Amino acid sequence: MAVVVGTTMAGQARHRPVVLTTQEKSTMNFPTIFVPGWHSTGYSTQLITDDIVSLGVTDTVTTVKVSPQGQFEFIGPKPRANSRNLLRIIFVNNRAGEVQYAQWLHQLMNYCYEHFGFRRVNLVGHSMGAYASTLYTFRFGQASGLPRVANLVTIAGPFDGIIGRAPLNSFIHPNDGTTWTDEPHQNRLDQNGRPVLIHPEYARLAQYASGVPKTLRMLNIYGDLGDGSEADGVVTIPSATSIAYLVKNRITVFKQVKVVGPNAQHSALHEHNWEVTQNVVKFLWPVFVAHTTS
Repeated sequence: MAVVVGTTMAGQARHRPVVLTTQEKSTMNFPTIFVPGWHSTGYSTQLITDDIVSLGVTDTVTTVKVSPQGQFEFIGPKPRANSRNLLRIIFVNNRAGEVQYAQWLHQLMNYCYEHFGFRRVNLVGHSMGAYASTLYTFRFGQASGLPRVANLVTIAGPFDGIIGRAPLNSFIHPNDGTTWTDEPHQNRLDQNGRPVLIHPEYARLAQYASGVPKTLRMLNIYGDLGDGSEADGVVTIPSATSIAYLVKNRITVFKQVKVVGPNAQHSALHEHNWEVTQNVVKFLWPVFVAHTTS
């Protein structure tokens, strides 16, 4: 049966049925956790989850407030393990940094494993949330007593530095060494895809990359303003795409999507960005892919 979806930014959306095998259908029924970035609010993950709901993927969205002490408040429906529930994280301390976000994510996944029976999950992260989701997946994505990460979607991930301003020492995060010292055209990827400049956060990912689940499917979305900067205003293309070197020969599926133009601005990539939403839905729940007409 076709699913009727609402009006989108690009016009009227319509659903085109996709025929999936029983196995393919079963792989879509995992809860999906949305991990926000630096200085985020509840608004940070609300817009993209609202758009996903509008496509008929699910009508069950639960907000999870994470306290600085790593305690959880669940607002909304109780999450279910074998479902397409969406969980939206809000970090009460929204400037703790990407390493702390990954630690809180680890605690949350342990809680969901023990209390809700989660055995497989999808992770969708934006900015520092993309980094935190990746670090968590490398370290714990196939650990016992935790849900296995089936699919990982990263949006505007600062995997090898964030664009900063002088004085440079003002843009090194004190808690985890995250560098805000990158600049457009400063770094590049060599012929193998490895970044020429290795910032501390990339070295950290490289340390744990061998632990990534071999069965992982990963989609990496990044932005290019198209103004010659080769960046989304916050993260350069080399930083955002440097993750490919660490995963492409280790996992089952790795895909990258570049968004170009004003809608590719760092924050705009997750704020009612129809191109991004469609790519996320196509990757995680292909039966709900929407095709738009003007």
